[in-house]
Amino acid sequence: MTEEDAQSRVLAPRNREKVYRTIAALDQWRTMTVEQLEALTDMKKFAAGECSILSAMWNAGLVELCQMGALFLPGERLRDGLLVRPTKPSALLRELESQMSYAEWVSTTAGAPFDADRQFARHNVIATEFGLRMAEFGNVGMVLGEKLSSMARLAYDGLRDPVPTTGASGGSDLTLVRTDGLRIAVEVTASVHSGWFYDKVERLVRILHRRSLAHTGLCVLFVVAPRRETASQAPREVLRKVKQDIQKAVRAYPGTRTDPTAARIGIASWVDLFPDAETACANLRMLPVERPTGRDYLGDPDDENVWEWAHYLDAASVPFAPQNAEMMTAVMDNAAGLRGVPHAVRTSSNRPSLIDLCMARTGFDIAGQADGTKSLVRRGAVGAPKLPARLVY
Repeated sequence: MTEEDAQSRVLAPRNREKVYRTIAALDQWRTMTVEQLEALTDMKKFAAGECSILSAMWNAGLVELCQMGALFLPGERLRDGLLVRPTKPSALLRELESQMSYAEWVSTTAGAPFDADRQFARHNVIATEFGLRMAEFGNVGMVLGEKLSSMARLAYDGLRDPVPTTGASGGSDLTLVRTDGLRIAVEVTASVHSGWFYDKVERLVRILHRRSLAHTGLCVLFVVAPRRETASQAPREVLRKVKQDIQKAVRAYPGTRTDPTAARIGIASWVDLFPDAETACANLRMLPVERPTGRDYLGDPDDENVWEWAHYLDAASVPFAPQNAEMMTAVMDNAAGLRGVPHAVRTSSNRPSLIDLCMARTGFDIAGQADGTKSLVRRGAVGAPKLPARLVY
């Protein structure tokens, strides 16, 4: 397939929806397998066939593909194992943007420019898999990717508060939103070498210390998923070191008596949540985690009685009384139109009407009848007038 042929396929109206879903998913989650891409976007057999739209997107320079271990694999390549990630923004991507309606642009980009940063293949694939599994099996109302999981957004401007010049940098790998609006910022952790990891933990706990649960609804979860081939970083050893750093940070920034940071930061082990490829723990729906809320001395990293079990997705186990319940739950309606969130949580029928905003910007308050077009008035068996799909968020 030539590059010109590939670009014409990508820009063809019949392929518009598949292309938008693909670039939206990769823009929000960065790197994933083709199998994950199909599950997240609900595009069955997306990569099947010799002339699939994925092949066209690759030939056109919109995505990069990788076959893990291809140099050493004999025989036929398996498409399900392909890794996909976005390329740097190009002229073709800008042309795609120029063809989008405002509703399509917001749904694809989440209202922020495209970028291709933060490419860490294993880390991003695990984060995507965790998001997909929780969207399908967890007691969640919404699951947001890395692009929408910055601390500035979760702790400040998402609440219409000004973002400070310091102390709000960085972000998480994904965010789980409980049905009552509680936000769980998830950090996938493979190793804890040197002091950089503690700096990350301390930064997150400092935000929890400064920003109350009732106002932000924000909690943090570390999911420990160490590499199997690293013998010196066995899962239990990595888990222990993460716990040490969390305890140290919680001692430095304890929060208040009624809103302790220890109750808002948890840890879970991937191998405990998912013992093997086809098995999950019995209570995965409520997301079991350990928190440093025990009675024993918090400063002793070897004291196991510091850590207690809780369920982040169970309101009875982790209560949440928001100052503004409507603001906390609005994300489930607002994000339901985003093509980059898992298809399993795009279920709200109360999405915002972006056409109203477009009309207001142009000075109109109703959709008028254009000269030379058929009337929108309902006649006979004709259904009620409605907007074209491209204008619906």
